[in-house]
Amino acid sequence: MNTAVAAPQITLQAIQSSQIAAIGHCPATETLAVQFFRKGAPADVYHYANVTATDYAAFAGAESIGKHFYAHIKPHTDKHPYTNKGTPAVELAPVKLSKELLAGLLTGREYGREMVKEEEQQAKAAGLIVIFGASDDLMEFRGFVNDEREAPTIALIDAKGLLPFREDIQHDDDALKDYFARAPQVRAVDALWAKEDGYSWTYRTDVPHATFEIVEDGEPYCRGIVIDAADLAPAV
Repeated sequence: MNTAVAAPQITLQAIQSSQIAAIGHCPATETLAVQFFRKGAPADVYHYANVTATDYAAFAGAESIGKHFYAHIKPHTDKHPYTNKGTPAVELAPVKLSKELLAGLLTGREYGREMVKEEEQQAKAAGLIVIFGASDDLMEFRGFVNDEREAPTIALIDAKGLLPFREDIQHDDDALKDYFARAPQVRAVDALWAKEDGYSWTYRTDVPHATFEIVEDGEPYCRGIVIDAADLAPAV
């Protein structure tokens, strides 16, 4: 049997695949965890060695995770020796996707391929707001908020999402009432262009957040952030 470096318990995230039930990764030991289906039910978990954070980002962000696994990981047993960890004795309650977990997943993604639709949906369900830059004039929002703003700018957010610009609200009493009720509680996220060496986009906010790095041609492009809507002012 092939063997791998011992790894700590790795949190698994369920994915949409006909053969793979869930995946996870430990950056410290460069261990990939893959749980396979057997007879339609989640079964054995295998640990694969020498899978870097960059490798995992490419794997988790692939259009087809299954095809990527069978093309780039499973055949290369010399590089990625594996250990069968068996079937978990109990099925644990699903772990809420946190801002830290999502940021770890997104780190190393290529500009223009920051998130796949399934990840955007999972982020939305978990109440997570993902913010990153595009081109030289856009601030992108994904997950709980799906929008964009011209940038550099200061975006104002709360637990309901982005606060609209006052000048965009015309002759709508309900929208104006909502705007003025929310305005005192919003938090600011400042999109900064070329303010740090090596990065086109960075962000400044006093809201608790996790950071991730987007690259372009292997070089840092944007240091994005993930915010949990639960950390924002209560929605009115």
